[in-house]
Amino acid sequence: MPNLNNDMTKKTVYDLMADHQGKIAKLQFYDMADQYFLTIGDWSVKLSEKNATELFSIFKDDEQATFSTFNQRQSLIVTQKRNPE
Repeated sequence: MPNLNNDMTKKTVYDLMADHQGKIAKLQFYDMADQYFLTIGDWSVKLSEKNATELFSIFKDDEQATFSTFNQRQSLIVTQKRNPE
């Protein structure tokens, strides 16, 4: 398993979705924890704000990505690719 706060890429997110059999990945900020979390099904991992910001940038043009707001911060939902590369 890569160090997710150093090596998080688009491929990593899609690989994690496959590993955890999740069709949706959510990147959201939780006020109570003062932390971003990437959640796939029942699995989740804390991400640094820097890494979350990088993921927002990486996914900005991805057809499978939807951006919104959660707890007054940008959030991201990625759906499983229909035709993986």
